[in-house]
Amino acid sequence: MIEKFIAKVPDRIWEEGRPARLRIWEGEYNVASWVRVTGATGALELLITYSDEAGEHRARVDSTEIRADGSALLSGMVRLRFTGKVEQVQVVLVLGNPQMRFVVEELYVQRRGSTLSRTDKLISNY
Repeated sequence: MIEKFIAKVPDRIWEEGRPARLRIWEGEYNVASWVRVTGATGALELLITYSDEAGEHRARVDSTEIRADGSALLSGMVRLRFTGKVEQVQVVLVLGNPQMRFVVEELYVQRRGSTLSRTDKLISNY
């Protein structure tokens, strides 16, 4: 399995709704991505990774098996639990075959319950 960095999630998205003065807090986020894959078949997985004062964390958004060249929609909701200062939140794609080539056509990250805005779209290729 090969991990590929896709995008950093801006603070304005994951900090939205953060309770004031709490050291440990959590949020739920809708994540969706269209990924075009060519060159090989195999597993494909979308993750949110982040680091905070409690260490490194990983949350699986969705996974699929690629059986031919084409596009896949990976989407789901993740609950992230933060402790203290958060270093970074990012989106990672995990490829099951090193011969896979990919293009992330669209990527959204949105806090659950907030109104979808143009700033929730992190990647758009068209």
